[in-house]
Amino acid sequence: MRPVTQQLIKNSNMKRLYASVYNHPGISRAALAKRTRLSKTTVSTLIDELIEREFLIDSGVSETESVGRRPNTLYVRSGRYYVAVLHWMEDTVQLYLIDLAGVSVCQFSEKVTGTDTYLTVSRKCFYDSLLSRYDSRQILGICVVVSAMIDAAREEIYSTTLSLPALGEEKIFPLLPAAFPEYPVAFLEDTACFAYAEKVYTSLKENNFAFINFNRGIGATLFIEGNMLGKASGSFTQFGHYSVDPEGPLCVCGNHGCLEALISEHNIGRRAAAFGESPFLTPPDRVTFADLGRAALYRDPTAMKLLAQMARELALALGNLICIVNPSLIILGGKIPALGDYFLEQVRKDLKSIGFRKMVDNVTVRYSTLHSDSFLSGAMRYYFDIHYSFTQENPSGFYVG
Repeated sequence: MRPVTQQLIKNSNMKRLYASVYNHPGISRAALAKRTRLSKTTVSTLIDELIEREFLIDSGVSETESVGRRPNTLYVRSGRYYVAVLHWMEDTVQLYLIDLAGVSVCQFSEKVTGTDTYLTVSRKCFYDSLLSRYDSRQILGICVVVSAMIDAAREEIYSTTLSLPALGEEKIFPLLPAAFPEYPVAFLEDTACFAYAEKVYTSLKENNFAFINFNRGIGATLFIEGNMLGKASGSFTQFGHYSVDPEGPLCVCGNHGCLEALISEHNIGRRAAAFGESPFLTPPDRVTFADLGRAALYRDPTAMKLLAQMARELALALGNLICIVNPSLIILGGKIPALGDYFLEQVRKDLKSIGFRKMVDNVTVRYSTLHSDSFLSGAMRYYFDIHYSFTQENPSGFYVG
């Protein structure tokens, strides 16, 4: 545990003030003091520093009909500072520059080919492409986002979607900070970034919720009493490898009947053939959640049978999850909202009949309302909230989760 110092206290107070201005644009200094319970002197001093450093803007006096001196209003300044987010995909590195307001202002993409590694391609995107257009002083840090379990204690990555040789295998942990020595680097898991985006950009009131990410694989992030379980490393849960059918198909993990083997997008085309032929679901290796959802709109018999089976399998897994952590909200995100309302209603219906009623009756299950790239703003905000320091003079460091 780090000792509490004046610098840590100052950084914490500046984070609180910045967050309050972000969440309440146009707020006054007096209102900030009341909201944060900091002294007016502390608020004034720290706000002046945030304005001088161009994180905030004082827009002048407010328009009000009240009698007396009108207070100045404060706003977050956009277009001044950014976080670079590197998304490592199956054979590609994508680099996004995310404004502190959560807006992506530019994007670069490079293939990982030949003798390239994710690191060499990432450095090329960052130093050759990004820094040729933006001042390095505007970049507060770098997030590397992967679809994989990141085990900080063992310095290992467990992945089925990335090429481990291209990652640098076990050498990636010391190599990552060395690749960007001038910047803090955060190594984050994508599902956690999606979940954090839900927490901060949709104004969730639930302190206990689960976010399930359906993409090439299936991942989950849990928030318990308002805190993310295990940080943003993905190493505390592996929902996709929860087995709902011990006699089911073999999964890449070696187990049978895992959710990923049954209801991930990668496998639904193969499963559809067992329920009959469908003009909507061919060829099997290219069927997507969107194809399946579209077929359901037309009441395609094959699609309806498959969706009903998938809903029951997911409900079995969710029922057990609810018994373990008792979330009040479960958000289904990633690509799965494309399955449509029929699938969601079936999951809710099956959950009522499968799960422990005292608990499942108090759980809301819904689709995510955020865009499919919300993990980018989620990564930026997580880094800024958790790892960025206003008071560190020469910022650097390596953060896992």
